[in-house]
Amino acid sequence: MSSAAKVGIFMVVVLGILGFFIIRVEDISFGGEEQKTIDVVFDSVAGLDEKSTVRVAGVRVGKVAKIELLPDGRAKVRLEVDESTPIHAGATARVANLGLLGEKYVELDPGSVSQPALSGEVTLQGSSTADFDRVTEQVSDIATDLKAITASLRNAMGGPEGTRRVEEIVENVHDVTLRLRMILANNEANVNATADNLRRITDDLRVEIPRIAASIDRVAGSIGGTVGENREDVRVIVENLRTLSADLKTTTENLNNITAKVRSGEGTVGKLLYSDEAHDSLTSTLGSIEGGVGELRDVLGRVNRIGLRLGIDGYMLSDTPNAPFEGNSRLGLTAQVIPNTERNLFLHLGATQDSRGDRREKVVHTTTIVDGVESTVITKETRWDRDLLISAQFGWEFDEWMVRGGLIDSYGGLGVDYRHSPRLHFSSEIFDFGSTETDLPQLRLLGRWRLMEERKNAPAIFFNTGIEDALNQPALIFGAGVSWTDEDLKYLLGSIPMP
Repeated sequence: MSSAAKVGIFMVVVLGILGFFIIRVEDISFGGEEQKTIDVVFDSVAGLDEKSTVRVAGVRVGKVAKIELLPDGRAKVRLEVDESTPIHAGATARVANLGLLGEKYVELDPGSVSQPALSGEVTLQGSSTADFDRVTEQVSDIATDLKAITASLRNAMGGPEGTRRVEEIVENVHDVTLRLRMILANNEANVNATADNLRRITDDLRVEIPRIAASIDRVAGSIGGTVGENREDVRVIVENLRTLSADLKTTTENLNNITAKVRSGEGTVGKLLYSDEAHDSLTSTLGSIEGGVGELRDVLGRVNRIGLRLGIDGYMLSDTPNAPFEGNSRLGLTAQVIPNTERNLFLHLGATQDSRGDRREKVVHTTTIVDGVESTVITKETRWDRDLLISAQFGWEFDEWMVRGGLIDSYGGLGVDYRHSPRLHFSSEIFDFGSTETDLPQLRLLGRWRLMEERKNAPAIFFNTGIEDALNQPALIFGAGVSWTDEDLKYLLGSIPMP
């Protein structure tokens, strides 16, 4: 069996194992229940993207298939849900968040089962929950009102007229305080007498309440002895009176203890009323909460702007005559990161295992002495090692064209991509400009045809074909791969500072 056949069998086995693990880990299903479409009209769908989930009572039943803008400025969202999902008259939909930091999704209320079921083309009226931007606008409106109030006060109190008014107010307050002082001085004896009377009343109550309770106990005992055992109802009343007497004693003691602790600043109420430390702590806590809300807004905004797509592909190369290397297969992992979906900048990352390997050159000097004559022989050894090739490029997207530059297979290079249609893409890459092994740089031409679009629990599947190293030793390419959007890693990237 030739080495090419062995490598081919090995690649098929590796792709089969990778496919098995992808299907198991990602819960991919290649068949499934038939889908039906539902149109929902929203005033705003901020944060909602295509392929966002659709849930009924928290259970995922479909996804967002399409979002378009209506002539009246509203948004029309087309939902694809399972055929078994019931939709009744009065059904509604709203845009919601999956938890505090979760993604936006569409929560579908199928309506009451007592209403008739809807079939055919269904259009619902949707609603959106309040977001941080609306809250911020309301806070801004409040700040504007406060600013207007302060401006009015400044206009009312400013200038000579305002100064005169302030002086009049101060004079009036001074006059009122003088009058209050005179009233208190003239009635000091009465105030002291009133306070003394209140103190005597509280002292008398402290003494009389236990006496009243004891009297109730004695009356209850007398009534119980007089009536005897023949009057069950009277005996119950007596027992209730005794219980009431005991409760009154306990209540009096508890009130005395609570009042003493509050005055001394003990307990939560005492600290709130008499402790400056509690006030400072409360103010600090409110400031921390305000800062946390600001940071949360930044994180949510950054996460909603990030786009992330992962992919695995592998392909075989035809035999290249007179090639200095052995092997004709490649296997790679790619990731495309869009830091901000509102801009055209993206980052393309990749790690590729290439059987052709990387060139290692070594110069050997061999010196021999024959009959006293010294001779030196210089030999050059070239070895090809299988190695991991790294790609890292910054790119810009202009409609259907994309331009990128950076590392391509561990060499500096440039790439141009053209999106002919959602299923058919073309790509060209040129790199390794300073190669000593070949006269011209390496040129790779690829065409990618997407066999299946990404669906619920299923990645996109595509085929690759093209020419490798077209300027030096051309080789035909044939391969396949899968790609998918990853929302979990997206939120991890949200905590990383992005420019």
